Amino acid sequence: MRELFSNGRKAKRALLLLCMVSSTCGSPTTLRPPERSRAVASAFLRTPRPPNDAYEMLFLYFLEGFQAYRNPEGSVARYPGLPSTHGAEVDAMEGFTRFAPLAAAWIRSGRNREVLVPTGERVDLVALLRNGIVSGTNPASRSFWGEIGDHDQRLCEAADVALALWLTRQSLWTALSRAEQSRVSGWLRHGARRQVADNNWHLMVVVISLVLRDLGEPSDIDQASRHYERFKTFYRGDGWFSDGPGKVFDYYNAWAIHYQLHWINQICPSWDPAFIASSRDAFLATYRRLIARDGVPILGRSVCYRGAVASPIVLGVAAGSGVVSSGEARRALDVTWQAFIRKGVLDRGGISQGYCGPDPRVLDNYSGPASCLWSLRSLIAALSLPSDSPFWRSAPQALPIDIGDYRVPIAATNWVVVGDSASGSVTILVEDALPSDQTLLSGESTLDRIKTLVLSRPHRPRNVAARYRRGTYSSAAPFTECVVP
Repeated sequence: MRELFSNGRKAKRALLLLCMVSSTCGSPTTLRPPERSRAVASAFLRTPRPPNDAYEMLFLYFLEGFQAYRNPEGSVARYPGLPSTHGAEVDAMEGFTRFAPLAAAWIRSGRNREVLVPTGERVDLVALLRNGIVSGTNPASRSFWGEIGDHDQRLCEAADVALALWLTRQSLWTALSRAEQSRVSGWLRHGARRQVADNNWHLMVVVISLVLRDLGEPSDIDQASRHYERFKTFYRGDGWFSDGPGKVFDYYNAWAIHYQLHWINQICPSWDPAFIASSRDAFLATYRRLIARDGVPILGRSVCYRGAVASPIVLGVAAGSGVVSSGEARRALDVTWQAFIRKGVLDRGGISQGYCGPDPRVLDNYSGPASCLWSLRSLIAALSLPSDSPFWRSAPQALPIDIGDYRVPIAATNWVVVGDSASGSVTILVEDALPSDQTLLSGESTLDRIKTLVLSRPHRPRNVAARYRRGTYSSAAPFTECVVP
């Protein structure tokens, strides 16, 4: 307390700012026209199955949001919202890096690289990506992203940059001068040599290294192989991985692990294809039963990435898995985005920082305003497919929850997945749960808010027991205790 209030003016300023952002004092100024998100919501919710052009509207919504918040060089985008522990510059970097693969997927699919956003501005997506990547990787630029250090969040962002480059290699990479290519590849290569978190981050080194090699740049494949072998030690069976040593399971299997494994296999088809395919198919066999008509039974960390839950199902179809059909994958994408849009996922040109709208109780301290754009990974999966692909043209097919009730154990995770077809809801029963009075969701205290404002670092509650050790997690009554309108 002495640290916080040694300067009276700082304390007064903090209290004033606290009032400005507190829900009891009014919300921050809306920087995006609310009509835009309402139009997208209408397109998704007016019919049981959103039409294809609803997804094009959603893409334009995110593109317009990026355009509104980006800097002149286009290498960062400063979205409004609560900050992360990584600092304002990395938070702004994520505004570009987490949007970039979506623009790259649109280009890769063969859709028009020049698009007209609702404001009337015509945007060349290749130029947008080129400007951001060239500026961000140039030490002489005022918007240089900075060199990647050990255990640096920039490594995660570098993997998305690498993927965007690979997806657009025929239009973007070839348009760079040799000096620009050298700077970009040097920045990525330097990052791939750094120490990483002992979890899904190992796969990011593999993605970066394989992309560099595929682009004809120097790459340490032996080092990438060591990272990959370490990652494989986290496999626990049934297609499920713990996110690091131990046995902690959550949706990182969907939006990080199997997502990265898919792209690794696409970039280098000879890279452990049998294991990637077999683990994917085993995963999809149970994971598809987690998709409910009212969302998913969310648990674990990074719940603000919830829009990406359908990504492994869509990518499974793209890879030719026989576990799910194109029609089922499309319905999985439809019902999840419909549910999350209904719950308030769209926020001022970006994604809200919570599960049902903004919610600091479940927003990790490592998550900033643009971190939530990893929700776009399911759209990246879908929009990377040509508009005339079976995914976009197939008739809708039933999900497991549409067909009947089920009770399916997942031995690797110690979960039992229960589907109730009549309500359309899915529940996860956790076998090693704590007593209910130990898994209550703690709110953000006034003191924590003041600390965040004064010290410019978030002090949000971790709520680990609430995230992982409840007896039940239901799509109908999320542990975030939100109410679906």
